[in-house]
Amino acid sequence: MAGDVEGFCSSIHDTSVSAGFRALYEEGLLLDVTLVIEDHQFQAHKALLATQSDYFRIMFTADMRERDQDKIHLKGLTATGFSHVLQFMYYGTIELSMNTVHEILQAAMYVQLIEVVKFCCSFLLAKICLENCAEIMRLLDDFGVNIEGVREKLDTFLLDNFVPLMSRPDFLSYLSFEKLMSYLDNDHLSRFPEIELYEAVQSWLRHDRRRWRHTDTIIQNIRFCLMTPTSVFEKVKTSEFYRYSRQLRYEVDQALNYFQNVHQQPLLDMKSSRIRSAKPQTTVFRGMIGHSMVNSKILLLKKPRVWWELEGPQVPLRPDCLAIVNNFVFLLGGEELGPDGEFHASSKVFRYDPRQNSWLQMADMSVPRSEFAVGVIGKFIYAVAGRTRDETFYSTERYDITNDKWEFVDPYPVNKYGHEGTVLNNKLFITGGITSSSTSKQVCVFDPSKEGTIEQRTRRTQVVTNCWENKSKMNYARCFHKMISYNGKLYVFGGVCVILRASFESQGCPSTEVYNPETDQWTILASMPIGRSGHGVTVLDKQIMVLGGLCYNGHYSDSILTFDPDENKWKEDEYPRMPCKLDGLQVCNLHFPDYVLDEHLWTPHSGKPARVIVKDTRFMWGEVVKMEFCLNYMKLSFKIFYNRLFELHNLNMSNVQWDYFYICICGCRS
Repeated sequence: MAGDVEGFCSSIHDTSVSAGFRALYEEGLLLDVTLVIEDHQFQAHKALLATQSDYFRIMFTADMRERDQDKIHLKGLTATGFSHVLQFMYYGTIELSMNTVHEILQAAMYVQLIEVVKFCCSFLLAKICLENCAEIMRLLDDFGVNIEGVREKLDTFLLDNFVPLMSRPDFLSYLSFEKLMSYLDNDHLSRFPEIELYEAVQSWLRHDRRRWRHTDTIIQNIRFCLMTPTSVFEKVKTSEFYRYSRQLRYEVDQALNYFQNVHQQPLLDMKSSRIRSAKPQTTVFRGMIGHSMVNSKILLLKKPRVWWELEGPQVPLRPDCLAIVNNFVFLLGGEELGPDGEFHASSKVFRYDPRQNSWLQMADMSVPRSEFAVGVIGKFIYAVAGRTRDETFYSTERYDITNDKWEFVDPYPVNKYGHEGTVLNNKLFITGGITSSSTSKQVCVFDPSKEGTIEQRTRRTQVVTNCWENKSKMNYARCFHKMISYNGKLYVFGGVCVILRASFESQGCPSTEVYNPETDQWTILASMPIGRSGHGVTVLDKQIMVLGGLCYNGHYSDSILTFDPDENKWKEDEYPRMPCKLDGLQVCNLHFPDYVLDEHLWTPHSGKPARVIVKDTRFMWGEVVKMEFCLNYMKLSFKIFYNRLFELHNLNMSNVQWDYFYICICGCRS
């Protein structure tokens, strides 16, 4: 019908316009401007230049004198660089090399051709290496390149290769004081031992004597407490900067005090002792596989969500409790193998330091404990109730980190084991467990501010104080469950409901509950897909992870469940399964320096022979320690010990390296 309108779109219009300009350019037709650069003249079309470059668009459309000129002189760029840029405007292609990229980038920045700038940056970052790093830094700085992501990628390369770069004179010459300070303050340098960073700083200072005035300021960004005593004595105190810098002498004295006060290290939280690490690793201290004890090896869940095993010193303990104090891990009690080859409740306490991947045996608890609960409040670690093979008790004792000593405090109201403890608002909450008669719903809170003053307390002395206070009971009686504090609330997962009668009966408790301390109320949440006990629990990325344990179908688990507290939903298969099925595992999130992981990590399936090293560093400064626990462990039947070890790692006798026991010298790191 007359008046109807239909629209059509050409699929080749853009291409034909570009092709038309190229044809006119090649034939030398309608060229209306000549650009003079150095001694070279370049003819072009104003219209095309204005569509490709903001610089030329403003020049030819704004009230500028060049708008009406036929010949324009451009200064501050080279003819070689501009010829490549002009070719890109007409043809959309450009060839880059290390010989020409400098001039091309200069020209592209001059005429504000951002696409070519991005191509140049991508080319430079792809070609970056130790030999040309300083040149590329200078190039980007000279032209003020600030393209999104370019500086970040450059800094990542610099931080990844910081120590090797600091041995190159060209890099030392160009690296400014401000840049050096920003790099030293970056946790990405975690891949290098701190002594190497100090030596790198020395190289920068020695490169130009005028830089020595910055020594005191720079030194404050070196974390001397992360070094070994040997490194401080042999490499720091002997340097010329130790005599020159008052700040360096102060930092060294502080580090030596840190080394000497070995038991107080978890409380000496300062920048110099903090690990360079941006994100913690989910860490599993292995407990039991079925009914076989595993030395406390360490599993890490690292990006990209792969389980790794951390090789290094181990302790002969199946711990029941874990406590974290400023990124130090304390493993307490549980079970150990006695000289008779049987499992016994243990009073031993070991401390793990991820800074050096080392263990330290601390003072034993006053009594052996298994199936008990712990909590950290201030400088104290509290151990509550528990049992041995022959006895259940209600004693509570606390470990004073400052002096490495245990002392009894007000006991728990009743004999109990299989309970769980978590600290919330500086109070220790104890839930569930088994009493003399049955599984318990009881919730009791310990407030240290109300602690009694009893000169002599023993595990058999009941003292009535107001230190322990009952709270609202859980909805379900349970034992061998897990509890964790998150966002000001307590979450309880799984466990077992046990009824003690003539015959021992048990029933799983897959339920989840949350406790609100403000209202003193428990709320039932979504149950786990499959209940379990003896599992581990931690928080990662705003989700609560439940790992391993003994499932109610009678099988040990290697799976990981995740619970979203906001949505009240469980998910499976969010994370890869653990490399082995574990019960009685202890889980936490720890910061590790990357150099420790790079040196000691290996996959559980690599087939590398297992090694058991027991390291005791209770005495510093090189004194060899006689380790009774190690010697007792050696008294076990070699057949029993090795068979258990080999079964866990699928090893043959022929593959064994007979270097299982070492007495290590403290302060040395091989």
